[in-house]
Amino acid sequence: MGWYSSRVSELNERLNRASEGAPDTVKRALSDAIVKVGNAADQALSAMLDASERTSAGNLGTQRKWQERCATATADISRAFGDAAKDNMLSPALQLFWYQALEHEMAFFDSLAKVQTPQLHDDLLVHQDLLNKMLGELWDKWTFLLSKDVIFENDQRQVVQQVSRMAQSIVDELAPGVLKRTSESVSRATAKSLDVALKFDDKLLGGKGVDLAKLVASLFDVDIPDEIDRNLLDAVQGGSEIYQVQKGHYRNLVSAYQSLVQAEKGSVLLLFNATRAEVDTYRDKNDLGKAKVMLDQAKGYLSDWASRVPSSAQRSEASSFKDKVCSAIDTDWRLTEELDNKFRDKFKGIFVQSLGSETLEQLAESYLFRQHIEEITRKDAAGKLKALPGNLQSEVDSALERGLRPLDDLVNRVPEEVRELARMKNQRFKEHVRARLKDRIQALLPAIVELAALWDPNNLSRDFSREELEKALR
Repeated sequence: MGWYSSRVSELNERLNRASEGAPDTVKRALSDAIVKVGNAADQALSAMLDASERTSAGNLGTQRKWQERCATATADISRAFGDAAKDNMLSPALQLFWYQALEHEMAFFDSLAKVQTPQLHDDLLVHQDLLNKMLGELWDKWTFLLSKDVIFENDQRQVVQQVSRMAQSIVDELAPGVLKRTSESVSRATAKSLDVALKFDDKLLGGKGVDLAKLVASLFDVDIPDEIDRNLLDAVQGGSEIYQVQKGHYRNLVSAYQSLVQAEKGSVLLLFNATRAEVDTYRDKNDLGKAKVMLDQAKGYLSDWASRVPSSAQRSEASSFKDKVCSAIDTDWRLTEELDNKFRDKFKGIFVQSLGSETLEQLAESYLFRQHIEEITRKDAAGKLKALPGNLQSEVDSALERGLRPLDDLVNRVPEEVRELARMKNQRFKEHVRARLKDRIQALLPAIVELAALWDPNNLSRDFSREELEKALR
């Protein structure tokens, strides 16, 4: 490579000036020594540059390699000058040349051995390697966290889907079913209550010796028989039990969902937050700014050395060496910058800087679950349940009207002298039946109201909230 050609030329020029009148043997000895010095310096500088260009996280120790090469160079140079002067008598001018040349070469390599540049270069590569490893490890961890999070969220989604099916069941089956069962029970009850009334045909009503007033009174004074009352009670009681089961099922689903949320919070999100804290700690100690300080110091120390070597030719050689070494360092620096940019781009909003909305959604899925809850809300299970008491009363009234219509017909068929009595008795009977049913419906209201409250949109949003997860991430 001829690192030291300028310095060799400089030494030869100084030798020529100092060796005027000296024997040729002395000149040749010193000239040969200069060649050996140039070779030793070339080999040392080439080896040190090679060490800097080849250094890596798996091939460190560049400072030691430089120091070893400098020690070898000073030993070889000292030997070359020593051998040249050993058997030759040097004139005062040559003695001065010999002493200055040896001193300058020792100073060149002794000072170079103390430069911190190769160690800082290694430190920069260690920083780069840690960053590269962390980039891979963090991506693996992020992928792992997402896969675990998906498992929890799938389980949570299944619970919410059960809630959705339950809401649909209330809309499609439960509320209509209660109305249907109540109507059927009223029909059965009124049918039985009419058994006696239907036995009274026109012949009986018009028969001789019949005490019509007593007959009508006996017909409408009957209380609702026990089996009829049981039919009505069973219809309402059955509805109450269904609502209690529904409430229990809903609360079990809420408990299952919230347990899954706590499990996700205590595992995936805990690990995620711990990882973010680790990254923050690492970045505080190993950010690009600190690496830039290493770079500037590494190049600065070498530049300072190159400017301080004794001779002008040495400064030229040192400057060329410095430029080559700094070029190798710059190559590694550019890779460090690229890795740092890649790291920040890849993990921005995840492990670096404030948490991004996309990351928050990936881990908490707040928007997606809000969509699920809104879909459930649109089914309007709460509205159907809230309307149920009024619908029940309306259905009961209609069923009673249909079921007790034969009594109205009977009233119209009894002789006119007892028709008003029959009408009054009929009205009292209807009111009696309606009051009994109303009592049963009123007994059912608390269960309906409680169940409707569970399906209120605000309550659904609270029970299946993602707020716990969002808080854990902020």
